[in-house]
Amino acid sequence: MGRRKRKETKKKDRRPGGRPGRGRGREAPERGRPQYKARPVRKERAGPPVAGPAELGRLLKKYEFPIPKDQLELLARFHALLIDRNRKLNLTRIWNLEDIVVKHYVDCFIITRFLPEVPSPLLDLGTGGGFPGIPLKILLPDHHIILGEGVRKRVDFLREVRTELSLEKLDLIGRNIDRDFEYPVNGVITRAVQPIRDTLKRVRNCLRRDGVVIFMKGPGVDPEKVDAKKKFEGIYEEIDDVAYVLPKTKNRRRLVVYRKVGGAEDDE
Repeated sequence: MGRRKRKETKKKDRRPGGRPGRGRGREAPERGRPQYKARPVRKERAGPPVAGPAELGRLLKKYEFPIPKDQLELLARFHALLIDRNRKLNLTRIWNLEDIVVKHYVDCFIITRFLPEVPSPLLDLGTGGGFPGIPLKILLPDHHIILGEGVRKRVDFLREVRTELSLEKLDLIGRNIDRDFEYPVNGVITRAVQPIRDTLKRVRNCLRRDGVVIFMKGPGVDPEKVDAKKKFEGIYEEIDDVAYVLPKTKNRRRLVVYRKVGGAEDDE
């Protein structure tokens, strides 16, 4: 009799699922249904504020590059589009407003101080979100500028910018520029990370004789220059190399310029 009572007590003490309970008030999970912890909601990173002409003008003046009122208003409209579309399109990784002004707008504008003449038509190779092509177009409205970009969503953004800002003499090339690209231009500009040698190779069939290639580079560009000279001596010649610092910052830059002295028939 005593043994039967102990067995009955043991059966009654089992929890749903067939395993003994290890504490009062706790239920074992149902078989076949794994338990998941809810993931914390990830907060979106707040982007920079959409600055109007007055705020952009103040910052441009602070960093020693004020621009006329009409151009400032165009820049503010471009800035608003850039900030609004950036979250989905990844147009820039810079989120701080002042950094955007310095590293995008001033960085693009300032090269006009070092170039005797900005060529036109000018191909912006690998423009991304429109740099330096859009700021240069705003600053130099009479120049014919061509934006080359291979990522479709960025091309759509650039097309929207052109329409919203009513920018004339601004062409879009929605493809990667390579040796097969033969649209004739008098100049190429790029601040992409590709080595100088590779860029010179890509544009030599579209760049006219005596046309220039303008590289917006960092301070450590010397090894690229040596490599380019070995490859393209007699086809390109280096005509300028300007080292400078963005105003009131420690950001060092090099502006390196090549001129094409040999035609396509001279290329390898």
